Amino acid sequence: MVPASSSPPSAEEYLQLLYTLAEQGNGKAQYNLGAMLLHGQGVARNDGEALQWMRRAAEQNILPAQHNLAVMLLQGQGVERNPLEAVKWFRQAAEQGDPRSQHALGALLFEGLGVATDLPQAYFWLSLSAVAAPTDLQEQASEICRYLADLLTGEQRQAVQQQVDLWLRKRRATV
Repeated sequence: MVPASSSPPSAEEYLQLLYTLAEQGNGKAQYNLGAMLLHGQGVARNDGEALQWMRRAAEQNILPAQHNLAVMLLQGQGVERNPLEAVKWFRQAAEQGDPRSQHALGALLFEGLGVATDLPQAYFWLSLSAVAAPTDLQEQASEICRYLADLLTGEQRQAVQQQVDLWLRKRRATV
């Protein structure tokens, strides 16, 4: 415990502590360090190093790191573009309930980027995103779902809606 009279660590001390914890394998520290490097917060921006820390945190199942790593891979930020690997990380985060990743995965399945086009699965992930994502993504997901609904058969729409309902029930039961 820090004595009440001591002052908070300086930015340099905080950064050094973060590096130490990250190097020791602390996933949250790895994510925070990666985010700082990615955005140039308190440290010079370094996409390559940010990617390395995001990957290490993502491999420890840190949800925002998985999403951010996927975005970096998709955009080629700090690494050569790799939509196939981006899909992998979006899927991992989406399966854990991250609505931004659900939206991204649904869009990639719709467009066939990094993965074969799969309209029913795109509809599934975008339907989930339409429920829980921030308002701007909800509206976008809902709009794409309306479009996709016209491309799917009635049986496909019904099957996907059953999957969505089951997924949501399971999520609510675990929360």
